[in-house]
Amino acid sequence: MIKVGVLGARGRMGAEVVKAVTDAADLELVAALDLGDSLDQLKASGAQVVVDFTTPDSVMANLEFSISNGISAVVG
Repeated sequence: MIKVGVLGARGRMGAEVVKAVTDAADLELVAALDLGDSLDQLKASGAQVVVDFTTPDSVMANLEFSISNGISAVVG
């Protein structure tokens, strides 16, 4: 089971990713974060992969956090 976190989870595309992860048999949604939520929740949840559907202004900081914490990233 792959543990997945979603950034931008309350946006249109983020919500679709949350649904897809929830519906997948081999994935476990461990964090669904949006504006104002702490990225530390990704680390605390044990996320192995993060799917980022945030804004261009946020992406680089999110990637730096993910990389420095050993979390693989997919950016949409």
